[in-house]
Amino acid sequence: MGALSRVALLIMVALLVGCASTKQARSMEKSGFLGDLYPLMQKGKEGEALLVYKNPRVALIPRGTYKKMLLEPVTMWGPPAVEQKTAPQKELQAVADMLYSLMYESLSKDYEMVSVPEPNTLRIQAAITRANQSYVVLRAVSTIPAPMNYVALASFLKDLGTGKPLFVGEASIEGKILDAQTGEVLGASADRRVGKRHLDAHSFDSWDDVHQTLAFWAEQVRYRLCQERGGSNCTPPKE
Repeated sequence: MGALSRVALLIMVALLVGCASTKQARSMEKSGFLGDLYPLMQKGKEGEALLVYKNPRVALIPRGTYKKMLLEPVTMWGPPAVEQKTAPQKELQAVADMLYSLMYESLSKDYEMVSVPEPNTLRIQAAITRANQSYVVLRAVSTIPAPMNYVALASFLKDLGTGKPLFVGEASIEGKILDAQTGEVLGASADRRVGKRHLDAHSFDSWDDVHQTLAFWAEQVRYRLCQERGGSNCTPPKE
């Protein structure tokens, strides 16, 4: 059997190992987007972003005060994004635009979406600080546990040490929520998610890990805001 045939067979078997998913990384680089908020941020609890900040004054704001949402366009921010030489700028911009669309769709279920600051309005500013594609063929091979499969072993060992297997995609995001009229920062977060070695047919899109991460974040923002306003049916995003 030729080398290409063996790779094809491995990929076919990999499709049986489970569905593609992402997980939270163990650490992330600060990009500078959140500026002087970094010293105020703390390590997130289970189910939260890696780093979080919550303005103590939020506890004094009556629940249900904010009924409108001003969502600014998502940007690519800082050197980590610029250094991704393998991804053309138009692809990175498409990633930012996708996150904006997903967040808009999610938040519009709970808020009136507006385009200018108004009373009782939240303002969200978010930036993707890293978005890396996966290496689909090597990722597929790395999912096959087999004797002498050094690719799988190397990926497993890196996952143990860093929380990120080899060849998977990843994305990092930083964002803050403000009072749209006063500009007061009410909360901020920074998070990074990476792909897992499990595959399905969608995983052969090299941006799939990133796309799934964006969908997770869009639902996580809605979930956290639902909790803050005391919603009775807040649904956490699926891991």
